[in-house]
Amino acid sequence: MNAVFWLMVALARADEPAPEAPPPESPESVPPTVPPLPPAETPSGETPATEDAPVDENALFGGSVDENALFGGDPPAAEPPPETVTMDGIDMEKTSDSAILDRLTNASDKLTIGGRAYLRLDAAFVEDEKFKTAAFSSPNLLDLFVDARPNDRVRIFAKGRLSHDFTIQSGDTDMFGDEVKPTKVALDSLWMKFDVAHKVYVTAGKQRIKWGAGRFWNPTDFMNQQALDPLAAYDERLGVGLIKVHVPFEKLGANAYFLGNFEGAQSLEEIGGAARLEWAFNSSELSVSAAARKDKPYRLGADFSSALWIFDLRVEASVQKGLKTPFYEGELDFETFTLPTEVSREDEWIPQVVAGLEAGFKVNSEDTFYVGAEYFFNDAGYSDNSLYLWLLANNQFTPFYLGRHYFGAYAYVPSPGRWEDTSFTGSVITNLSDKSAVARLDVRQTVLTYLALNVYSSYHFGELGEFQFQVEVPPVPTVPALANGLTVPAPWLEFGLGANLTF
Repeated sequence: MNAVFWLMVALARADEPAPEAPPPESPESVPPTVPPLPPAETPSGETPATEDAPVDENALFGGSVDENALFGGDPPAAEPPPETVTMDGIDMEKTSDSAILDRLTNASDKLTIGGRAYLRLDAAFVEDEKFKTAAFSSPNLLDLFVDARPNDRVRIFAKGRLSHDFTIQSGDTDMFGDEVKPTKVALDSLWMKFDVAHKVYVTAGKQRIKWGAGRFWNPTDFMNQQALDPLAAYDERLGVGLIKVHVPFEKLGANAYFLGNFEGAQSLEEIGGAARLEWAFNSSELSVSAAARKDKPYRLGADFSSALWIFDLRVEASVQKGLKTPFYEGELDFETFTLPTEVSREDEWIPQVVAGLEAGFKVNSEDTFYVGAEYFFNDAGYSDNSLYLWLLANNQFTPFYLGRHYFGAYAYVPSPGRWEDTSFTGSVITNLSDKSAVARLDVRQTVLTYLALNVYSSYHFGELGEFQFQVEVPPVPTVPALANGLTVPAPWLEFGLGANLTF
């Protein structure tokens, strides 16, 4: 008999199978705000009987009753003794195929394996370019996760990511001459969750996290090192290495979170700390948060959301002090080889504020569409586009956070009319500081239950700036990479197709 069968036999011989897990939930859901209540108990610790509980008549009359013997029927057939097999001189009880299947089914209830495949085809056009010479790429993602729950109080979750671009060949380089790899493998999540006395919930490991109430901008999202791309179809950021302690206060409608941030920490002194308090009252929610870490700025933030007439109001604000990232003043001139001057704002409090409104309008009994707008003040940004190339060269070009003033608007139409599986999303974002803008339209269609097709198009307009970023560097003989100069035209139009399959 092969090794697979004996492995299954060994599994089936487990003395006490673990209790069944609760119905599966979303792989990355947060612990419940209100801890589950145990069944009512008597002072002795036993669960009290109810009026509908079945009565054991044999126990009631003090003994067991053999109905076959009482009424002259045949006695029940005796169960055959279990069949045994011998392996390596050891007698083992043979388990039936049905018993093995029952054990494997019970085990599968505690383990979920799944993932997502997101395949894309993107084309990017620049001004005055022919259609056939447009840049083409195919950035694809494959996420696989394992979610194990031995019982309803312990859980471990792991997710890995494989990204591959079919259009990149080995040895290809970017505009600065750095090699671009077609395939990358990364760990997105690896965390364990458990509770302490149903009152405190602990999640330890690399995990997804997002703070803030804004749709386009989240200045209070302190834990993520990378800013959210507000126009992306999916949040593709990876998880962060954290120890998160969640303490719910049911009667107050509040939740407290205490976090240790060990992402990238190589010594104990490099571990950061953060805290967040969320309080829901009436139709509003208020959150306050703080974060600190060695060689990082101190950060304080708050976000508020509430219903105001027909609108949903969202306000989010943060301040930070001790920012060591350099700021630049002056100009960048390659002909005279004039470089910007580095300045420090480490001793300043730097604010960022987001304010937005959203309204839903009911067309009929089944259809509703939503519109909204946001304004973002970013004191860490620049008032014009003169230093964008220098920021890019110094790895400080952060889209959607370059300017000092932004405005964004959007419209969302889910399942209009008979198109139950279709949704439309239109967005426009303007950098008011450099007067550049980008608009995007997304159409999402769900087919075959698990497959979602996405078609999108982005259009860049306005003046040259963040969203109309053009690079023109004259020849610099002293720099080999710039001996013939460098020209990168401003983007004009992007078009893409995507297929997202969850399993």
